[in-house]
Order: sequence, then C-alpha cells, then structure tokens
Amino acid sequence: MPQIISASRRTDIPAFYADWFVNRLRAGYVLVKNPYSQKVIRVSLCQDDVNGIVFWSKNYAPLLERLEPIEKTTKNLFFHFTITANAELELHSPDYREAIKDYLFIARRYSPAQVVWRYDPICITDKVSFDLHEERFIQCAELLKGYAQRSIISFVHPYKKVLLNMKSHGGHTMAMLSLEQKKEYTRRLAEKAAVYGIQLFACCNDYLLSDSVRKASCIDGRYLSSIFGKSLDHNPAKLRKECACTKSQDIGTYGTCAHGCLYCYANTDMDRARETQQRQQPDGEALGMMKVGNASQ
Repeated sequence: MPQIISASRRTDIPAFYADWFVNRLRAGYVLVKNPYSQKVIRVSLCQDDVNGIVFWSKNYAPLLERLEPIEKTTKNLFFHFTITANAELELHSPDYREAIKDYLFIARRYSPAQVVWRYDPICITDKVSFDLHEERFIQCAELLKGYAQRSIISFVHPYKKVLLNMKSHGGHTMAMLSLEQKKEYTRRLAEKAAVYGIQLFACCNDYLLSDSVRKASCIDGRYLSSIFGKSLDHNPAKLRKECACTKSQDIGTYGTCAHGCLYCYANTDMDRARETQQRQQPDGEALGMMKVGNASQ
C-alpha cells in the first residue's frame, strides 16, 4: 500500500545523505532498522509505493541540486526546515541567512504551503536567554515574511544525555522552566509571529495551546492531501504522547546526524555520529549499516 516516507526525524538526510537518498530512490528500496526491536525491514521506494516524501533538515543546500531525480519518484514533497540562528547550540548548522535563502528557493519552486519553518526546540541556557531567542525569532521571521505561513515550536526536554552533551560540548547549563514561563514565552512568540502573517503551532506540548497557538501535526495526512491534490492515509502514527501525526515510514537511523546540536535526543555520542556519517557509503542499502546480508538480519 502506498505510504508517506519520512526522511527523516532520526537524522538529517538532506544535509548529509542527499546522494545516498537519491541512490536509494533509483534502487527502489531501502533497508531500515527499527531502533527499539533492531529488526530490519525492506521499505519500497518505487513510484507506485510512495504517496509523498516529508523531509526534515537544518540544511537543504546539498539536496536542492538533486530535486529533479527525486521528482521522478514523486513531486509530492513537503519540507520541515529548522532555522533558529542559534549557532551556540547548533555547532555545525549553516548560517541562518544562507538557510533562509534555501527556504525561499523551496517556497518559490513548490509553494509556501509545502515548507514549514521550525523554530524548534527552544533551548534556554545560562548563555542563551529567552530574550535572545525572541530577538532571533524576529530576525528570521522578517526575512521569511510572505513565504512562511506556519512556524512549529516546542521546548527541549531535559534528557540526561542532552544535559551531559550541553555541559561537555558547549559548557551550557540548561534553564529549568516552569510551565507558566513556557506559556508566557510562547504567547510572546505567537504575538511576534502574527505580525509577519505566521501562525504558531506547538509540537507535542499541548499545555502551550491557546487561541493563538494551534496543535501541530508535523505529518498531517489531511493537510498533505489538500496541497498534493491526492487522498492520503489519515491513520494516526501514535509516535509519542500528544503526537498528532499521520502514520508514515521513517527511513533514518539514530546516531548518524553530524550537526552537533547540543540539545539533540537522537545522538548518544556526538563524535561517533560524525564518524558514522563520514563512513557512510553512498550506495549502502541503509544508513549507519555498512554491511547487510539480508533484510532479516
């Protein structure tokens, strides 16, 4: 049955694996290891089996020159574009002004409805205050005006590995915020977003919802159906508490993103993730797996 391909919540495929992704589309399949059960499955990427592709990235530059071969599989493309201007927290992300140029390119090539701006997650530390976040949010919104219709936010979760990475790699101490503080900060961002014609959405943070902040469905089958002009599956994904996403098939692998974001939940070891990315074979059947005998191993 045709499905939505997510590329990927687990790693940044456009930034680091664009050639690999195009090669997998040409091959017509990819092998994916479940991060919990470790079971490997074969996912078809043939044209008839793909309803659309949802990308997630902080850096689309490597993917932009490869859009034509991707469109041979499907032109139903949707782009989550994370742009925060927080270089202290995202150690290897491009300058936000360069990223915004790529955002505008995507919005013009397809439509503003097919790309969403993520200012996500909001991570407040002893070195990055909310006032600084607010200032940077406004800087980005000003440059995105007329092209960004939606912005998705959330607040970083203080996982143990996140706290350790922030301290050991960046010398940051995360601020522990009350729910009331987060609500107030969100209200302020929603107010600023509205000035630029941007609707604010909260991802898996339902306590932030209000008249000015809507619930995010990052992969929304009904919304994608409307912009693609094609009826897609609306079944819920149930990825985590308060998630409103439609079911999709993610083809990424944890521990393979080399952006070095201090708040990252997907990498246990940042140095190892970078080494894994550098070793990846562009014709490999899966990400982070150098040799795979068959899909059952």
